[in-house]
Order: sequence, then structure tokens, then C-alpha cells
Amino acid sequence: MLNQASDSKTTEENVVQRLRRRTQQARDLGFHVRTELLDGQEPSWCMIGKRKTIFIDLAQTAAEQLRQLEESINEYQQRLRQSRASMNPAA
Repeated sequence: MLNQASDSKTTEENVVQRLRRRTQQARDLGFHVRTELLDGQEPSWCMIGKRKTIFIDLAQTAAEQLRQLEESINEYQQRLRQSRASMNPAA
């Protein structure tokens, strides 16, 4: 029983550490990362002025926030690739 509790704590710490690391990577990509209570709104990224912003739902667990962050970054990178491909169709 004690091992399960410590394993659970270690796993949770790993999720929190991964969330922190991925948040920093998002910032390195030029994103402003905002954690807010989204009240059922879809977490995602958008442009606010000239600033790329990712919204993460503060009401969710660290694991869910990490998933939201990953999905937002992946969506941004996919759109970026599509935009580049449409600007340079010969490549």
C-alpha cells in the first residue's frame, strides 16, 4: 500500500515536471502561456495582437493541462507547416 502511494506521488511529480518543462518550451517558441478558469471553453492557442497565446484550463489536473498544452503546440506547428507549404507549393 505504501509503495502505491509513493509511486503515485512520483508519477504526479513527473507530470508536473513535464508540464513545467513543456511550458518553458512553449515560451521558447514565442508563446505567452496563460492558465485560467475556462468555464467550459476549449483550451487552445490564438494570436492576441502580435502575441501567440496558449490558454490552459486551470481547473484541470496537471496531466490534463499537459495534454492541452501538447495539443495546442501541435496544432500551431501543423498550421505553420501548412502555411509554409501553401506559400511555397514547388517545394
